[in-house]
Amino acid sequence: MLQKERNSSFELLRIISMMLIVSFHYAYHGGFDFKAPLNIGLYFIQCLDMGGKLGVNLFVLISGYFLCKTKFNWKRLLKLEFEVIFYSVIIGLIFHFALPEKEGIKGLAKEFFPLHSGNYWFYSVYFALVLISPLLNKLIERIQRTTFRELLIAYGVIWIFVPIFQKINIGWFVFLYLCAAYIRFFPKDFKLRGRTFAFLGIISYFLIFIFILMCDLFSLKDLRFRDLFNLFLPQDSVLIFLSSIFLFIGFSKWNIGSNKIINLISSATFGVYLIHDNNLVRPFLWLDLFKNAKYQNSNFLILHALIVIALVYIFCTLIDLLRKYFIENPIFRVIEKFEFKFYKRNDKS
Repeated sequence: MLQKERNSSFELLRIISMMLIVSFHYAYHGGFDFKAPLNIGLYFIQCLDMGGKLGVNLFVLISGYFLCKTKFNWKRLLKLEFEVIFYSVIIGLIFHFALPEKEGIKGLAKEFFPLHSGNYWFYSVYFALVLISPLLNKLIERIQRTTFRELLIAYGVIWIFVPIFQKINIGWFVFLYLCAAYIRFFPKDFKLRGRTFAFLGIISYFLIFIFILMCDLFSLKDLRFRDLFNLFLPQDSVLIFLSSIFLFIGFSKWNIGSNKIINLISSATFGVYLIHDNNLVRPFLWLDLFKNAKYQNSNFLILHALIVIALVYIFCTLIDLLRKYFIENPIFRVIEKFEFKFYKRNDKS
């Protein structure tokens, strides 16, 4: 029996989400002065700064959409942990020997326990989400459609408008997981065409740009108005959430079939995150190597940003694809052989 191929529109959305995250890191970690006098360059950086949380939401929604109908597999967690430890340790070793003043023995020891050290906040929360996904799936299977919808509405309203839980990332990830599961189980509740939902997602996102511009213009008289920009940054802000949901539904309704190139690039998205947002690579990349802040008032800022973001994404993708081909795949082929022999031996007994 042939295995059903995954619709590559989800993988394309995964690539877009990681591009948004890399763009956000270019702005957020680039050393830019967000209190500087208003100009086109600053506004451009502010707009890039909005993309990260949208990218995170989309990434979690995609994961939830597939995990909600997937049997728990310990190898998924093992692969995740192996990938994170691999990059954490290899990058730590490189910096320890090349720049020992930035990575001492104590720091290097922590690289062997990335989950415990919290070097990657997203991975720590995502690992927990995958771990509890079987429990969430049992809830989803037993809950009635009307009750499910009411739960999502109550959960969303409390989370977004009552700021008492907003620092607990796992709670927000669980909410996105449940939203994705509802979309997966009850697609007929979303009757508009995919392109309409995608259009609504784009409009919601561009509304944020308009609000940012308004804050900037008001800040010409009082700089404190620029602080209102922070209202649109959180991943659980209204417009970021709506944009995430609309875009996700739009892509879920868009069937482009299975595209090998898109799927190949998409398979490296998590590796892109682990490499470029490593706590040692991050300052080296944005501050030392590409010197982002140096271009804040330059006419070449936009060109610099586009080239750097593309280079970082392409370079990290190539590294992760090589890691998969030469390291991960051979190791897990051996594991699968031992697993097969183990189950075969148990069947005989």
